[in-house]
Amino acid sequence: MLITYKEFCDFLTNRIQTGKDFYLSLLENVIENPSRYCGLFRLSNAKTKLIQNVTQSKEIKFGDIIEEITTQYLARMGYENFEKNLGRDSNGDELHVDQYFTDGKDIYFVEMKIRDDHDSTKKRGQYSNFRKKLVLLINRHPGKHIIAIMWFVDNGLEKNKKYYLSEMRKETFFNADLRLFYGQEFFEILKNGLTVWNELIGMLKNYRFENSKTNVDIPDFGSSQQILEALTSLSPTHWKKLMSDNEQYQLLRSELFSSGNNLHEAAMARDKKR
Repeated sequence: MLITYKEFCDFLTNRIQTGKDFYLSLLENVIENPSRYCGLFRLSNAKTKLIQNVTQSKEIKFGDIIEEITTQYLARMGYENFEKNLGRDSNGDELHVDQYFTDGKDIYFVEMKIRDDHDSTKKRGQYSNFRKKLVLLINRHPGKHIIAIMWFVDNGLEKNKKYYLSEMRKETFFNADLRLFYGQEFFEILKNGLTVWNELIGMLKNYRFENSKTNVDIPDFGSSQQILEALTSLSPTHWKKLMSDNEQYQLLRSELFSSGNNLHEAAMARDKKR
């Protein structure tokens, strides 16, 4: 076992946890976009929308977590990981790769996504981004053989497989081998990779089983200490908007802060800080 189950659980918990900064960011988002959370033409109330927001945030974080765990596995399997930040391209955009490592002979470059479910516009952007990074790495490693991989971790969906394969077949890079993988296919090309993949899948199954009955919830905005701290930390601009007489913010306050005294206590705490 390269990574223990305790390490795996600690890793997930530390990155998914929703602490003070998370709720401050969430509160700022609500204030900046009140119409997304409440209004006459929304059937769901603000709290329901917030739960959806938190769930979506955790899904995004999960993709990052799988990326980080894969990097750790590669190191423990004996591969040498390179710095993932490649710098800026000719347009000034920062380039970051998901996996970038070597076995001492070949250079491996991997772009990861949890699943292949992009629409037409996003799939073209996905491939264009992949190609841009590949060209940069080819120039960075002249004469080196590069194995460039698009890897969709979940093999349950292969929506754009034909498109990606078609684009890869058009390429004429002399020293690059382009590959498209789903699920365990990526680990199958690595030394002892299938064993590692089965270990990872086993831990994911255990974690999912142990947490299957845990509901996504958020603290009460009107009374919880976490939200009070976030309210106290809001910028003057955000606070002014939240407490304004604007109809949208009046509705927002009535739906989110109907219980408890957080708004009153935050106002007093903010006054003391002046």
